[in-house]
Amino acid sequence: MTAENGLNSFHERNDIRLGLVGAGSVAGLYVEAAAGLPELAITAVCDVRREAAQALAAPLDARVYDDHRAMFAAGNLDAVVITSPHSLHTPMAEDAAAAGLHVLMEKPMATTVADCRRMIKVCADSGVRLAIGNLQRFVPAVRQAAEILRSGQLGRPLLITERRAVRYDPESRPAWFFDPELAGGGIMMNIGGHSIDKAQVLTGEKVVAVNARIWRRPGIAVETEASGVMELSGDIQLTFSITSTGLPPQDETEVVCENGALRLSHTGGLWMFRDGQAVHLKDRTGHDEIVTAFRDQLVDFTGSETPSVTGDYGLSVVAAVQAVYDSAADRTLQRTEY
Repeated sequence: MTAENGLNSFHERNDIRLGLVGAGSVAGLYVEAAAGLPELAITAVCDVRREAAQALAAPLDARVYDDHRAMFAAGNLDAVVITSPHSLHTPMAEDAAAAGLHVLMEKPMATTVADCRRMIKVCADSGVRLAIGNLQRFVPAVRQAAEILRSGQLGRPLLITERRAVRYDPESRPAWFFDPELAGGGIMMNIGGHSIDKAQVLTGEKVVAVNARIWRRPGIAVETEASGVMELSGDIQLTFSITSTGLPPQDETEVVCENGALRLSHTGGLWMFRDGQAVHLKDRTGHDEIVTAFRDQLVDFTGSETPSVTGDYGLSVVAAVQAVYDSAADRTLQRTEY
């Protein structure tokens, strides 16, 4: 299968057959999203926990596997969504590409920049489409905020402040999240990637340098807190704090521009501030909006154009996360590696 023929045969189909690798909570969101797309059917589900795969597959009348290679070899698929533990992303993408399957890879793309590059190359060499599940550009409130910033009505973005507070412990998440080899990191890799993605989508710029620190709570093998400053191209500064120490849940982004500001909050929605006036533009982001974002991502992945979130973009997020870890280890300013 050549790259051109493979992509054309994919987006011209009206009965795309999709397989899921991983049957956790994120896979459940893909199931909800696909339900609104009559041209797409989830026909196979794989998880090493066979009972989890069976539970997700049963309402779909989908085939069940506990080995992704067996699922790929069985055929009757056009594409796969991979939501496995992070360090397995690249080898699973290689297996999918070898089987001629297009790949939507859940974020983070991989745990290292080198693995991101391997994934990009093997998919390109095999002629299959690769998209990465960095979701922020599909979230309705983020999309509207990005449109406002691109319009120039607030002037050039100068400063972004990103605050996240979540529960991050073995009682609230799967055990593999706290295995450094499988997860590749902790709260920065898993939650901080959203913050990096959001800042890059809002500004259209990339993180180029990082000065950061991370901390671990006793008894946990991955970082549970992270903070620092990132420099984006375009001379934009991002200050971030990502914590799990028991503060109330928070997901808030403020963008200060030359002539005004935006505040984007998971609970408060989207606000614009200009000339002493505050305007509420959009309500909070709820479950329905998240499912809509996943659905739009699937439409983008299966469309006729190059996916919006390419392998190169996914690599840029992983590179910024890796720069956080390198900066924290060396206590120095780190440039991102693209």
